[in-house]
Amino acid sequence: MKLICKIVFVLMLCVSLDASAQEYLKPLGGNINLIYRNPQNSPDQNSQQEKILVKNDTLPFFEDFYYAPNSCYPTVKHWLDSSVYVNTGFAIAPPSIGVATFDGLDKRGYPYNIAATTITSGMADALTSRPINLYSNPKKTYFYSPADSLGISFLYQARGFGENPSANDSLVLEFFKPLQTTISGTNVIVTGGWNKAWGIRGNNSPPANDTVFKKGFVRIKDTAYFHTYFQFRFRNRATGAGSVDHWHLDYIDLKINHYKTDTSYNDLTFGYMPRNILKKYTAMPYYQYNASEMDTSFTNFVRNNNVGVVKNTNYEYIIYNSVMAPLSSYGTGNGNTSNVNPFCTRGWDSVMTHRNPPLNYTLTVSPLTKDTIFYIKHIVNTTPDVWKYNDTILQKIEFSNYYAYDDGSAESAYYHATTGAKDAIKYTLNVADTLRALDIFFDPITDGNFIKNSTFRIYVWADGGNQPGTVLLKDSAVKPVYLNFGYNQIPRYFLTSPMVLSPGTYYIGMQQVSNQPLYVGFDRNLNHMTKLYYDVFGFWQQSAIPGSLMIHPVMGEKNRALVGINEPIVKKQKEGIIKVYPNPASDQLFISASSLNNSDNYKIELYSIVGDKLFEVKVENTTTEVNLNEYASGIYFVALKQNNNTISTQKFIISR
Repeated sequence: MKLICKIVFVLMLCVSLDASAQEYLKPLGGNINLIYRNPQNSPDQNSQQEKILVKNDTLPFFEDFYYAPNSCYPTVKHWLDSSVYVNTGFAIAPPSIGVATFDGLDKRGYPYNIAATTITSGMADALTSRPINLYSNPKKTYFYSPADSLGISFLYQARGFGENPSANDSLVLEFFKPLQTTISGTNVIVTGGWNKAWGIRGNNSPPANDTVFKKGFVRIKDTAYFHTYFQFRFRNRATGAGSVDHWHLDYIDLKINHYKTDTSYNDLTFGYMPRNILKKYTAMPYYQYNASEMDTSFTNFVRNNNVGVVKNTNYEYIIYNSVMAPLSSYGTGNGNTSNVNPFCTRGWDSVMTHRNPPLNYTLTVSPLTKDTIFYIKHIVNTTPDVWKYNDTILQKIEFSNYYAYDDGSAESAYYHATTGAKDAIKYTLNVADTLRALDIFFDPITDGNFIKNSTFRIYVWADGGNQPGTVLLKDSAVKPVYLNFGYNQIPRYFLTSPMVLSPGTYYIGMQQVSNQPLYVGFDRNLNHMTKLYYDVFGFWQQSAIPGSLMIHPVMGEKNRALVGINEPIVKKQKEGIIKVYPNPASDQLFISASSLNNSDNYKIELYSIVGDKLFEVKVENTTTEVNLNEYASGIYFVALKQNNNTISTQKFIISR
């Protein structure tokens, strides 16, 4: 409880510092972990007529969303729809890793009603169970009845690291009666129907302890529910204009002999993902890595959910390479066993060999290549433990070509309400390198407008003595890009010309050019505010808001060729077949093709400087027009292809 109070105090302090220092947080208008994802493999709501085709779930039913590190959607094992967001970042001190978050975004990460005002509230997310057999147990030895003391319990939290639900918002639990009888005049109609079983409203002025998880419990007594196709569902009412009005759900437990007085869970588990093994970053270029970048220990968040019972627990980890061959281990064979106190009285497991186990393996420089991957399996073992599957976490460590301080997910949007505001993030290069681009997650939907109405410039500053100093780069103005493809993809903004940097410390970031605020994704779980600086009044200030800004410098080795197109082996290209104009271009590009005998076999493709295909179109006229508003300033290539063979290329520049 003391830890939770400290967290609440820190959050309140952040708000006060935030308001006075001209840096702000606001709820997101979209969700990067959903908005680019195709949810075709996620569960979707089945109609009542289709329920006979769905395999029944059975008792006992338990869900704690332990699979959140690997899936943003509820598992099809238990659920029929996918509008809630399964995650590891929004809840504060969750009972176990992974919660289901209810907000104002649909399953694709878009607002339900972008025009909704803060005082309106409508139906939003739903989490609907598969049909559950409450008629007879699987062995057919007896039939269920109210005498079995059947009940459902769950833990819920308002707000967390999200936005507080107001008095117009609510979270409700409903039960489905497969054979509900209604009377219409003189007719008796037997249909299925949903009935409210439990509900809670939000609070405009939440108490200080509103960030704790509370327990809900409902006894199932009505005999109409004891049927083969019983269901339950949670639904929320929210503003519907974005990632707002948050409720977080965990530990859903439906079973017989279940009582409201059951307040203890014989379960020991992880609450958060372990912190990264790198000292400073969550990701860094593989060629910038050296042994000094590796931390000396992990940071784990293990909790004992049994009230009043100390649990004898062993913690271990195993480090694997990319093909899951073990490289090192720690604590295996009950070699690291200690007593873990209940979370309700002592907080997270404080045993140092559990909380901060030593890292006994050093990743050497020689095997690191592009996209080098390591895996770390973290395991806690204790007996008895009712839900063993949440006792293991697989952590992925990947070295690519960019720097990052965040965990890849955003809980809020960071911004300044001042034209010309600058943000700079501190990075240190171990070897000479080339800055090629920035990956920036701009919240795509803001106050009913799209980010494409804004502009910004990429900046690079020298070290000015623990703050940004001399300007080394002020690039051309760029419009934010809104991607609509690829899971968890952050748009990439290329520099007009790649910039070679010597070893040392630099501050890399951007300036807001237009009067439309730019809202950048902000990770509230990993605190690197000492690396973030901002300038709104003509001088630099260090950020006072705990978290990490989602701006990732994309690097390339100093002597690495920055080629545009990786061409297949084809016959020699024909010169002069295509012409591009204007060059440089701003908003539109015209591509003129001549001397083509059969245009049906030709297509034009647009590539970035590093060979990523951005656009293609079939050649139907002698001149093709391409809209460039979605692309950042920089160098690009146009390729003319016939039957997938490149026969001509032209380079052009976007400059604004």
